Amino acid sequence: MDDIVFIGDWIKERELGKGSFGTVVLWKHKKTDEKLAIKTCQWGNELTEKHRQRWTKEVEMLQSCRNPNIVGTKDLPPEFITGLERANPSGLPILCMEYCSGGDLRQVLNKPESCSGLKEQQVRQILSDLRNAMHFLHQNKITHRDLKPENIVLHILDPVQSNVAVQGQRKVIYKLIDLGYAKEIDSNSVCASLVGTLQYLAPEIIYSKTYSNSVDFWSLGLVVFELICGRRPFLPFMAPVQWMPYVKKKPHESICVYESFHGDIEYSNEVFPENYISKPFKALIEEWLRIALEWEPKLRGRNTPSRVTFNIPSEQREAASNIVIFDVLEKILAKKIVKIFSVATLSQLAYEVDDTTTVLMLKSKIYNDTNMPMSEQILITQMNYMEPADEECIVKYWNENVMLFLYNKSYIFKDNIKPIVPMAVQRCLENPNALYNFKNSQNLYKNAMFLVLSQMELYDSLINGLFVRAESLKYEGKQLLLKHNSVDKNLGNLLARQETLKKLTDSGKTHISALRETPNGSNLLGGFDKIFKDADDITERIKKLQAAWTQLTKRLQSATRRSNEVITADINNFVNKFNYQAVYACAYKEYLAYKKSESANRGRERPCKDIGSVCYKCLKVGSNILKEVRQQAFVLKLMDVSTEFSKIDDIVLNAADNTNKLAADLTNVLDELTNCTWSTISLVVKDAEGFSNVPYSVVSFEKKDFKIGEPVSNHCIKVANKLEDDEVLKSLIEDSVKLRKSQINLSMKINSQKELLNKLNLDFSFLNDEMK
Repeated sequence: MDDIVFIGDWIKERELGKGSFGTVVLWKHKKTDEKLAIKTCQWGNELTEKHRQRWTKEVEMLQSCRNPNIVGTKDLPPEFITGLERANPSGLPILCMEYCSGGDLRQVLNKPESCSGLKEQQVRQILSDLRNAMHFLHQNKITHRDLKPENIVLHILDPVQSNVAVQGQRKVIYKLIDLGYAKEIDSNSVCASLVGTLQYLAPEIIYSKTYSNSVDFWSLGLVVFELICGRRPFLPFMAPVQWMPYVKKKPHESICVYESFHGDIEYSNEVFPENYISKPFKALIEEWLRIALEWEPKLRGRNTPSRVTFNIPSEQREAASNIVIFDVLEKILAKKIVKIFSVATLSQLAYEVDDTTTVLMLKSKIYNDTNMPMSEQILITQMNYMEPADEECIVKYWNENVMLFLYNKSYIFKDNIKPIVPMAVQRCLENPNALYNFKNSQNLYKNAMFLVLSQMELYDSLINGLFVRAESLKYEGKQLLLKHNSVDKNLGNLLARQETLKKLTDSGKTHISALRETPNGSNLLGGFDKIFKDADDITERIKKLQAAWTQLTKRLQSATRRSNEVITADINNFVNKFNYQAVYACAYKEYLAYKKSESANRGRERPCKDIGSVCYKCLKVGSNILKEVRQQAFVLKLMDVSTEFSKIDDIVLNAADNTNKLAADLTNVLDELTNCTWSTISLVVKDAEGFSNVPYSVVSFEKKDFKIGEPVSNHCIKVANKLEDDEVLKSLIEDSVKLRKSQINLSMKINSQKELLNKLNLDFSFLNDEMK
């Protein structure tokens, strides 16, 4: 087939893969750029009937498996039937498949940056696609039997394809390939053939026992562990025949069996600490791995653990249990985990949340982990640079691609923050001249790469956190201005009302002072003194509030101006000066050089000074960064503006409360003044008829309360009546009152006539003649 380059409009690009029976070649259409992966059988008459059946079965199986996470088949263009006739001596069906341009998962895991596993988001995507594909096969009673990273390919999505919207922000779909070893079985059938890659095979296949579709559960568990840690869980430096006896002894809780630095065999209930997944996801996936990596095949993948100590046959336990491996994995992937980078402690935090988790509840969890008081915590979301309210539901801000940032109100980050250094790296730094065997040196290089990458990620998160804080302060400044303007408006209304009150009280004071200079009615005005005193007190308080508000306005304008100053250039200059790029390039180079010499050094010990030097430089750069970043002007500015905004916010809230209280007090004083004024007027009107004959000392009493011959007050001293005839006394008083009324009326008429005459320019001299 090597000599066949052109078939019609199709051009052979390259060979994608070659197995024991078939060869897969990539063909490209020169006009449409369509690409196809075409698999042909390279053998002819040498094939046995069993092999021919297996090939045919794979083609039929792939053509029947319509699933987005299983590589799809396409109709073979007619020209290939004749064009590949020479390259297909067996005459078996030619398999035409879609081309997945991203390579396979093994290529991803072989990258230096993946030596300690993949990032959580990528792990989640792969697990989701793998679960979908494997669940589909098992529902159709198909066992793959050869699940491994080499048989998982990456299909790169075209941004213009409609299925991108379905996949959300995803750029890759992971697909299962190579069903050549797959076999259709029913729930009661078993197989007895040794197939697949040995390192990923279930123990029952290695031991040539009968097996069922639970062998896929084991392979899936191994693949998942490798995705998270970058290596297999069970003594990866040993052959299966060596490591399986140790694994057989493991308890149900153990998901990892490894060889220590000194060659001891250790069991662990956790994945290796050098990984990139969050604590909540780690705990969930470890529980799932216990189900997938159960040694007993009849209990594997089921909800009956082998930790049960009762003497119950596995067949009975199997009958009483259900397969839950796919359902549990689906529930795990549906969990919402909020990721938080704590700038204050330079650490990654993560918490599982649901629709009932509020921001306040999240802060409580943060306090339990960091001892940072909830009142000191500032949570900013990267989505909109806002600080969510305590009562809000945190799921509202959840997004797999977005992180929350945690800040402390009192400081940017703590002093004496020490990096987390893998044990293998610590050992190397303490003993730089030590010799390492193949196993220990490989572990050291992987951990060294993990250290550099984790420190780089931590640094990137710190820089992003500073950017986010800068943007959040801009937003906070705008919100403070809105609060300020609202209070300022209310204060303006208060000042206007206070001016009205001042005019009323000033006028009242003038009139009452004038009235008190006369002997008439001064006893009616005693209630106004308290009102005028309260009004003066409110005026003085408002003046103080206005003076303080003027100063606050200037402070807010200054702080807002500083928050809007662009610090992007300052941060970029700092990043260009202090970064891990040189260290990372050196670590990358050392790791690749080690991988190239790996086979040559497999049987001998070697020093690892070079990678130890890289680790030292990495830690030194981190120490310098933390030292320098504290002194940077943009960091000090962020802290200063943050503190200033916090103080201003408290003052604005306090001013708002004071404004509302003063407005309420002013309203009360105005109401008192109004009531007192109208009460006085009402009293004057009611008593107008009797003012002329009522003593001034009692004008504050209403006339209806008076009775002739009785005291006007309970405080009057009773005096014996000297007049013997009360009726005569009453008559005299009544006559006196009538005369007084007549006098008043006559005086009023005369006064009005005088005012009228004064206005007229008439000659009344003749009146004088008549009077003579």
